[in-house]
Amino acid sequence: MRRTGACRADELLLSMGLREKIGQMTIVGFPERVAGELPEGIESLLKDPGVGGVGIFARNARGPAEMLELTSALQDAAIRAGAKVPLFIMADQEGGMVMQVTDGTTVFPGNMALAATSDAENAHEACRAIALESLAMGINVVTAPDVDVNADPDNPIIGVRAYGDDPALVGRFGSAAVRGYEEGAVLCMAKHFPGHGRTAVDSHLAVPLVDSPIEEVEALDLPPFEEAVRSGVRAVMTAHIQVPALDTTGACGTLSRPILTELLRGRMGFRGLIVTDCLEMGAIKDTIGTPEAAVRAVEAGADMVLICHTLELQRQAIDGMEQAVLDGRIPREAIDASCRRIITTKLELEEARLRMWTDGRPPLDVVGCRDHLEAEQRIARQSITVLRNDDGVLPFRGDGPKTIAVIYPATMPRLRAEDLAEGDTVLGKEFASRGVTSVEVGVSLCPTRDEIDAALAAAGRADAVVIATSCKTREQEKAQGELVQMLNGAVSAPVVACGIRNPYDIRAYPEVRTYLVTYGYRPCSIRAMVEVMFGEIPAKGRLPVEIPGFYPRGYGLEI
Repeated sequence: MRRTGACRADELLLSMGLREKIGQMTIVGFPERVAGELPEGIESLLKDPGVGGVGIFARNARGPAEMLELTSALQDAAIRAGAKVPLFIMADQEGGMVMQVTDGTTVFPGNMALAATSDAENAHEACRAIALESLAMGINVVTAPDVDVNADPDNPIIGVRAYGDDPALVGRFGSAAVRGYEEGAVLCMAKHFPGHGRTAVDSHLAVPLVDSPIEEVEALDLPPFEEAVRSGVRAVMTAHIQVPALDTTGACGTLSRPILTELLRGRMGFRGLIVTDCLEMGAIKDTIGTPEAAVRAVEAGADMVLICHTLELQRQAIDGMEQAVLDGRIPREAIDASCRRIITTKLELEEARLRMWTDGRPPLDVVGCRDHLEAEQRIARQSITVLRNDDGVLPFRGDGPKTIAVIYPATMPRLRAEDLAEGDTVLGKEFASRGVTSVEVGVSLCPTRDEIDAALAAAGRADAVVIATSCKTREQEKAQGELVQMLNGAVSAPVVACGIRNPYDIRAYPEVRTYLVTYGYRPCSIRAMVEVMFGEIPAKGRLPVEIPGFYPRGYGLEI
């Protein structure tokens, strides 16, 4: 008779000592680029205590082949060290702006762009493809989907990582994403519980506060997580945010038993893994400290603690959790319950992958394959949203501009390296392919005086001006908005403004008469935007958020 995953998990749990169990509850990262041998620090953690997971970042490896080499080396090292179950190898592969592996992979539009298509099946398709490509590279955990509700346009950390500002919409797209990841046989996690969408502070820097009445929290922030739980999500990632309506002690979500155990486990009935966001973020590291936070997170109900950077802090946290059990601060039963959940999840996913592929993962050639790239561009085309076309400038016709001044944030990624010559940009290449001469000026996120002068000079020589703004903070929005206003008032040529990150940028340049948004600056979105500008495809996107004082959710022009 075949043993169930739960029975095997119990057998493995009985064979583990306390320190080994603590190891399974720890996910670590490391700063080094790996070329050949693994760094000594990560090797030591795989031996003692035998960590349960490793977080992989762009800093560690580039490209599919190099990433697969790294992840295989990690799994092999864990086996040599005596691991009884595979490692969780985790990466931020949300799509859009947040992707750890981009060279040679399919980089789908991000969540808000997906929601702008109005079709949740696009989220399902994109997330299934991301899962397959991640797993082909040896990444078996994806820290997505982000089901925060971006109800505050000035939120400095979420923005276009959210599907929108409506809980029902976010829940619908989030559950479709969970289904896609599940079909790709990776562990995904809904984040950032209990909801990071209405914070004015970035938790990488300090502790955010959501000081709203309980009725508001329950109506706005929690429903997408409830929907994700109903959809069968296997993991939830915590947020380092204070929500007094949920925990009057002032503990942030990651360290709060009322939030993690009473609300998520108890009221919502979640039975999967609770994983902390990184405990080296400023909200934690600069307040109570990473080692103590690891102990408090486990006390609160977390199953796995994430510590992404520093070996010394990782060691201190592991030692601290072990000592907390020996001192009676953390019950051994809680450690066993968490470890059982971790092992069971690993075994279930491993069995699912072996049913699908002989060697437990898709072939590497699925990464960046034609079907995925075609889906990437098709979805991007459905997302482009035209919000203003007062003078009918768009679409550009055959007798349209011959020279276009292209003003863009110099931080905007160019394109896959093999597709571009040095110095080219996505926008410039797209215009050139249509026989239009582009005069390009890159500017800072807060443009300097010299950059402004260069932009004005280029605009004065052009038949049209296309200016892309990419703003994360109100400071950037104000600074880039002033440049748009200068251009709009100084040149006779039409000015086409493009919000290539958050759609809210028009607040800083309300006088502009032509405005469209892409919800992200990945190449697929920039290409689709230019196709809309030239009338090669219709504008189909609809706002998944309200722009207060300007446009309601669901708005979008057809041109």
